[in-house]
Amino acid sequence: MITEDLLYIFKWWVLIFVIGLINLPLTWILFKKFIGLGYAFAKSLGVLAISYLMFLLSIFHLAKFSGANLVFIVFIFIAVNTYLFLKKKEQILTDVKDAFGFMLTSEVLFTAGLIFWSYVRAHQPDIRGLEKFMDFGFINSALKSDYLPPVDMWFTGKSINYYWFGHYLTAVLTKLSGIPSEITYNLMLATIMGLTLSSAFIISGTLVKSISEKISLRTIFAAGIISALLLTFAGNFHTPFYILKDGAKNYWYPDATRFIGYNPDVNDKTIHEFPIYSFVVADLHAHLINLPFVLAYITILWKLVSEKKKNRFDRFTSLVAGFILGTFFMTSTWDFGNYLLATGVTLTLSAFKDRDFKLIALSDTAKSTIVIGIVSLLTAAPFIINFQSIAEGIRFVHSHTPVWQLTILWGFPLVLTIFLITIIVKLKNNIARSDLFVFSLFLTSWILILLPEIVYVKDIYAATHYRANTMFKLTYQAYVMFYLSSGYIAVRAITTFKDYYVKRFMVIYFAVTFYSILSYAQIAINSYYGNLKSYRGLKGDTWLTAQYPNEANAITWLNKNVKTQENILEAPGDSYTDFNVISSYTGLPTVSGWFVHEWLWRGDPKFPQERVADITSIYQNADATTTKNLLQKYNVSYVIVGTFERQKFSYLNEAKFGNIGNLVFTSGRTNIYKIN
Repeated sequence: MITEDLLYIFKWWVLIFVIGLINLPLTWILFKKFIGLGYAFAKSLGVLAISYLMFLLSIFHLAKFSGANLVFIVFIFIAVNTYLFLKKKEQILTDVKDAFGFMLTSEVLFTAGLIFWSYVRAHQPDIRGLEKFMDFGFINSALKSDYLPPVDMWFTGKSINYYWFGHYLTAVLTKLSGIPSEITYNLMLATIMGLTLSSAFIISGTLVKSISEKISLRTIFAAGIISALLLTFAGNFHTPFYILKDGAKNYWYPDATRFIGYNPDVNDKTIHEFPIYSFVVADLHAHLINLPFVLAYITILWKLVSEKKKNRFDRFTSLVAGFILGTFFMTSTWDFGNYLLATGVTLTLSAFKDRDFKLIALSDTAKSTIVIGIVSLLTAAPFIINFQSIAEGIRFVHSHTPVWQLTILWGFPLVLTIFLITIIVKLKNNIARSDLFVFSLFLTSWILILLPEIVYVKDIYAATHYRANTMFKLTYQAYVMFYLSSGYIAVRAITTFKDYYVKRFMVIYFAVTFYSILSYAQIAINSYYGNLKSYRGLKGDTWLTAQYPNEANAITWLNKNVKTQENILEAPGDSYTDFNVISSYTGLPTVSGWFVHEWLWRGDPKFPQERVADITSIYQNADATTTKNLLQKYNVSYVIVGTFERQKFSYLNEAKFGNIGNLVFTSGRTNIYKIN
């Protein structure tokens, strides 16, 4: 089992490595002044560019979403990058030679993250629980789709009305690798960890390097490693606070993400997650998939403000920024707004500095932000025309977070902010551009934390959870920007203050603080993955064979015998249950799936409810004609009668399906009928 997993990991690593190597010349154009030539971003931006070109061709029905067409697109990028390489060969080779040490470090961090998290996931690889059925269903639906947007696997006849582009990226890598999706689901989680580590290292190290030419390589390296580790693995002050208060044995790791509204228990339940929690619970959800691209966008923002000349921003960099921001709308729509805000704040402060705080700076910022915004909307336009907003507007909140809870959750960023402001005040007229950039990220982050205390985006979640989603999606990115900057602020503070005892105090303080918040990762991993004692492998469907062997056999049969995306019928179920596993694991659309999810995506419960009524009639009424008419209404090709159908429908009438179709599969008490 381990040998087989290592082969999968190696094959996957080679694919990502080749994509990065292919796109190195393009990355060099963007990031040649960054440490390691921004090598980490050759991987993430390479995947993004290849996938986007396939997306355009497929969504406009110019080419099918197929492995062959993806290979053709890869060769297009090989040709473009070969041309760029030959044109700038000597300069690129010289720069690679000079930057090789940091490039190697970046590759080591990526590979370490990929291998480490693959190993961890192999101790609990199940694609089951929380949002996993949804995420896996999106991936499998994309894999089954000839053209985009993917069909909603839980609502036949409709495309997915959610931000699905990140799941499509996983499908792209799955097709290119040839590895089954029940394995690539877990490999993608590990890939995101590797890209997060390597990207954070590049960003933080580059910011420190920009301070002065006299900065040592050791200092640059230290800043990069600190940011990489804290962003990827650290929790918040909730962990050390409650371990000291109640003891480590009584600490339950999800409490750090479900604190406001839960302790004490009040009618204001919220969510405030962060990357390591996302990695641990292993939902391949939009906010996590987008993390490497968020880091790429922050890097592009730094390039914009650090390399602009005569108060003008580089047009090519602005176009790239707009492109990446546009993909946010499709991958994690909340991040589009989050980083449009970050763009405005960052460009405004940079323009004020260059214009000596004159109002004309606002004009500079507006022009640049508008250009980036227009490019981003053009990038996302093919997605937008197939998407209907699931938000219902903005409302004022009617509850607020106690200050003591905010202090526990955001105490570490608060301390970092105090250090940053102290540095800026001390340096006064010698403030580095990187100081101002980090301050821009912090200002944006505090705005994102403050906003859910004032307003929220209304969706179907109401009553006690009305602002949970808003707080979740805004503060997640606040966490990313805060912790990404941690290495920079730590080394900046230690190198700025010259007093021996002050330096020693800061070194000890940061060491103790970092250890206390990094302890969250060990606690969470040990809890979720059973102290890493039982290696089960990377296949995410083994639980299904053990608990629902007949359904597992049905899924295998459907994946083998149904090559086109034909409609199936299975019992609809409540969200976060094992219902609708067949549609999720095959990507074949069922008439109606997880109820609350479809309610959210369709904006009204009446749409899934109408279908549930029809499905109930199909399974329970005795009239074959009525049944056949309803099946034709939804163009159903295959009807499943198995564990969940027998559980759901007390008056199940199975015999009629033999009269209007043929029994094509049976395993135990699970049958599949192909409708004539």
